[in-house]
Amino acid sequence: MGKTYRECPACGKHALSIATRCPGCGHELLSQPVRRQAPQQTARPHPLALAGFILAAVGLVALLVLRGSRSPEVTASVALPAEAPMAVDTAHAAASPVMPVVSDSAPSAEAVARVARTWTKVHARRSVQGDLVAVLLPGDTVLADSLKGGWWRVALEGRVIGYVSAPTLLRD
Repeated sequence: MGKTYRECPACGKHALSIATRCPGCGHELLSQPVRRQAPQQTARPHPLALAGFILAAVGLVALLVLRGSRSPEVTASVALPAEAPMAVDTAHAAASPVMPVVSDSAPSAEAVARVARTWTKVHARRSVQGDLVAVLLPGDTVLADSLKGGWWRVALEGRVIGYVSAPTLLRD
């Protein structure tokens, strides 16, 4: 018999635990306190699992802090087929004949150092339809001048390499 039913002492029939009389014979049932199940304890993580999680979180934060504290390295990608850009050292890439140079070969005197916020595509003209010239990695620093139509002209090692969408660069 379940906990929601009780047995009538007069006739033996089952009645709900909240009933005051037996449904079969009408005998008055003595009031008994309704017993409820104790609430189940919620599962707590094992202390070692919790310690491992905290240790992993501290390690991740330390890694991010250490990575952010070092000076940004200047790197970019060589223009390969659009589906597979490859990261290279920009000091060597600027002198490489593989990287096309935009028609203007020198940045203006008003160039300002800017940092790439995220993976940033460098195009051959001020348009997303322009050929992909290079890819700046997060933290790469370039010289930017000539903001027109939301596009910066960017240069590395004194040579203009292309154009980058303005929102992707932060002032250094």
